[in-house]
Amino acid sequence: MTHEALRNEITEGNLLRGLLAVSLPILVSNLLQAVVEIVDLYFVGRLGPDAIAGVALATSLIFFLVTVLIGIATATAAFISRAYGAREYPEIRTVLFHALVLGAGFSLILMAIGAFFSTPILLLMGAEGAVADAGAAFLSTFLLGIGSLVLLWLLIVSFQSTGDARTPMYVMVGVILVNIVLNPVLIFGLGAAPALGVAGSALATVLARTMGLVILAGIMFRRKGILSLPENLSFDLSLVRRLFGVAVPSALQNGMRAFASLALMAIVTAYGAAAVSAFGIAYRVEYILLMPGFAFATGTAVLVGQNLGARHPERAEQGVRISLLIYGSLMAACSVACILFAPAILGFFDPSGASTPAGVSYFATVAPFYVLMAASVILAFAMNGAGATRIPMLATFLALVLVQIPLAVWLPSLTGAGLSGVWYAIAIAIIVQCAALTVFYRRGHWKSVLL
Repeated sequence: MTHEALRNEITEGNLLRGLLAVSLPILVSNLLQAVVEIVDLYFVGRLGPDAIAGVALATSLIFFLVTVLIGIATATAAFISRAYGAREYPEIRTVLFHALVLGAGFSLILMAIGAFFSTPILLLMGAEGAVADAGAAFLSTFLLGIGSLVLLWLLIVSFQSTGDARTPMYVMVGVILVNIVLNPVLIFGLGAAPALGVAGSALATVLARTMGLVILAGIMFRRKGILSLPENLSFDLSLVRRLFGVAVPSALQNGMRAFASLALMAIVTAYGAAAVSAFGIAYRVEYILLMPGFAFATGTAVLVGQNLGARHPERAEQGVRISLLIYGSLMAACSVACILFAPAILGFFDPSGASTPAGVSYFATVAPFYVLMAASVILAFAMNGAGATRIPMLATFLALVLVQIPLAVWLPSLTGAGLSGVWYAIAIAIIVQCAALTVFYRRGHWKSVLL
C-alpha cells in the first residue's frame, strides 16, 4: 500500500483498515521483541536470582534515564503525523533533523552516566553484593551503546508517523533475529566469544540495534522521499521550543512512571532477592503483554495525529474506540492466562523456584486489572498523538506519585499484608489512572491542541 493510499484510509477511507495497516506491522515487530525479552530473561535466569534481580534494577533505572528521549520521540511522532495529515511535507524533514540532533545530544549524557556512575547509582538504590555487580555490568554496557538505540528508535517513529510501518518492521525482524542469536553467545561465551554474563545480554541488544540503524538510515537516504533530511540543516530554536512544549510533559509523565518503578523496586528490595526477582519477572511479563497494546496504541496515535491534521476530529475519536475494543479484549484473555498459569510462568524464568510464591501473589492481585491497564495505554497514546501530553502527565502524577508510592509504603504495615500490600498499591493505581484518563479524554480538550 502506497503512502497516499494509506493516508486516504486513515483520513478518508475505512478506519479499521487504516489502523490495522499501521498497527499490524508494529505488532509483528513488538511480538518479536517480546520473544527477545523472553529469551533474554530465560538465559539471564540461568545465571541465578541475583542476576535476574540485578538486571531488573538496571532496567528500571534505564527507563528512568531515557525519559527525556521518550518525550522527544513522542513529540516527533505528534509533529510528523500532524504534518503528514496536513500534507506539509517540508515540515516533516525539518522535524526529523531536529529530533535526531536532540536525541544524539541526550545520548551523550547517558553514555557518560553509564561509564562513570553505574555502580554508585545502584548502590544508592539499595542493591548489594552480586545483585549490584550484575546490575552495574548490564547498565554500563547498555548505556555506552545507547546512541544507536535512540537514533534507530527516532527513525522508526518517524517512518510509522507517515503511515509506513512495514519498512521498520522488515528491519526489526532482522535486528531481533540477530539479537536472539547473540544472546546466548555473548552471555555464556559460545564458540570464540567470551562469557560476558549479564553484560552480554546488553551488548547483544546494542550490536543488533546498531545494525538496524545502519540499514534503516540507508533505506531513508536511498529513497530521498517525504522522510529525509532537509537541504537546510540550520537549527531552529523556535521549533525546538515547540517540540519541547510537547516533549517535556511526556518526559515528565514517563519520568514519574520510571520514578514510581524505581521506588517500587527499592521498596520490594527490602523483602529480599527472591521478591525482587519475582517483581522483575512480573515486570518483564507485563512488558511483553503490553507489546501488542503499544502497537495498536502507536497506530492510534498516528491515526489521531493525521486526522487532526486533516481536520477530521470525529474520525480520530472513532479510531480510539476501535483500538479500545481490540486491545481490551486481548488483555482480558491475558489476565485470565496470567492468573491460571502464574506458577508455570515463574518457574520457566526462575527454575530455582525462589520467585514463585511472591510472583503468584503478584499476578493474583494485579492481573485482574489488565483490561483497565489496556484502556489507559490506548487513551494516553491517543492524547499524546494529538500533542496533548499534559493530560497523561497529570493522570500519571495522580495515580503513581500521589497514590501508588504512598500506598506501597503504608499498606504492608497498616494491613499486615507484607509484600502483598505493595501489590495492592499497584492494582489501586491502575484503577485510578484509568479513571483519570477517561475523564480527561471525554472532556475533549485534546482535539483542539495547537502544535
